[in-house]
Amino acid sequence: MTEESNIYYTELGMEDRLDGRGNPVCDSPEKALAKTTVRQQTYYYVKISHDGKLYNPKGLFSEGSHAKFLSKLGKPQWRFVKVSSKVFDMYLNFLKTKNVAWLNNAQREMN
Repeated sequence: MTEESNIYYTELGMEDRLDGRGNPVCDSPEKALAKTTVRQQTYYYVKISHDGKLYNPKGLFSEGSHAKFLSKLGKPQWRFVKVSSKVFDMYLNFLKTKNVAWLNNAQREMN
């Protein structure tokens, strides 16, 4: 059986520490907005809404809502989806710099 390890990323200012590239890392999966999973290779995940939009911690409708549930459906409002390393890197740049252009580019790359 192959060991699996996860690294969780969050927005700048909410991190427990920075990784070697200056990305904000957290120890808690509950605070995570992106993650990598390493098995035999590395897989990249970002948090998206039920309509496929990337999570923006500074967005109009996201204040404290990344753990909330959709009230009628009983499922999480936000979920992790596997993405390419390019989308993942753009999203991490957004979390690190808070420059919304990185978020828009990552969203565009996903579509």
